[in-house]
Amino acid sequence: MLYNTADPKNAARNALVMVQYTGELTWVPHQIFKSSCSIDVTNFPFDKQKCHMWFGSWTHSRREIDIELSFPEGIDLSTFQSDYKDSSEWDIVNPEAEKRYLPGNQTNAFAVITFTLTMQRKVMFSTYILTLPCVFLALLTLVVFWLPPDRPDRTGLAMSLFASFLVLLLILVEAAPPTASSVPTLGLYYCFNMVIIMVAICLSSLVVNIHQCGNQSYKKVPTWARKILLQCLARVLGIKCCSKCKPFQRRFARRDTNGYTRDFTECTNLLPKSTFKSASGDISTTSIYLLECQLGELRVTLNEILKRIRLREEERLDQMESFYQWKSVAKVLDRLFFIIYVGVIAVSLAVLFPKPMASHIFSSSQTTKTAAGNNTN
Repeated sequence: MLYNTADPKNAARNALVMVQYTGELTWVPHQIFKSSCSIDVTNFPFDKQKCHMWFGSWTHSRREIDIELSFPEGIDLSTFQSDYKDSSEWDIVNPEAEKRYLPGNQTNAFAVITFTLTMQRKVMFSTYILTLPCVFLALLTLVVFWLPPDRPDRTGLAMSLFASFLVLLLILVEAAPPTASSVPTLGLYYCFNMVIIMVAICLSSLVVNIHQCGNQSYKKVPTWARKILLQCLARVLGIKCCSKCKPFQRRFARRDTNGYTRDFTECTNLLPKSTFKSASGDISTTSIYLLECQLGELRVTLNEILKRIRLREEERLDQMESFYQWKSVAKVLDRLFFIIYVGVIAVSLAVLFPKPMASHIFSSSQTTKTAAGNNTN
């Protein structure tokens, strides 16, 4: 009987026993055996499982029933492949059989045959359904930091990727065998990507808010941020940013009647008295005095107007400078987060992603060739 059976019902069929003249009996049971096996799904879906099946007598010792292997030199699966149907999920590799005796005294020991089956999961289905989509989605997350900060679909893309990883996690829960002793590293990779997508959403929101600082509030970029981000990191990351606007030309010019341009502030002297002669050639002192007063007041008024224009223009240039500096800060942070995220994805692939063995790759290529041959035939 099978010691570690997992079948509550005995589905054995009656089989004839061949009796030799020497008293030896040959019994070939026709039965489907169900056995329990502890599995490790850490490297799912590129996992290998090793299961044991113990056959022996439950009540008779070796003196009464002694079990022998019919192939002591080893098990050759090619001999039995024609009698059994291949599994769509597992490949049996390196089967072993061993005879041993259970502990007891020398005369009452029980003979036990132990079959060790090393099973390797077929990876064609899992590769296309579970592994490749998650790698593509992880790489697609880089687009969140590649889009301009003023694009409203940055956060929407990140939320869509988060939902996609959640769907993959649900598929993994259905595909992986449940066990309390181990957790698939692929599931940890899914959860890690969901965490960094949440972090990406927060960082993307931060970048968008920084980008909008120049529009909402005309605060200047702090000195430490200007030195660290715009002067140091921008050069390291290869970003050209405008830290200072061009100085405003503070000279306001007007056109003369001759068509020449000259500084208006130079016109401070009054015109000569000969200009204000009457038609008879006499000069009116009162008229000259009134004109001088009016021109003086006009000069003061024009200077005040020019001063206000300068102040408003300088204020406008300061606002433009702050606006472009905040945009440059957002651009530098976006590029910095992009590079950090590339490194995080590479490290997570190297550490958390399940690694296929050479035997998996070989069996996968063999399966592909076999399928191609069948399609050709």
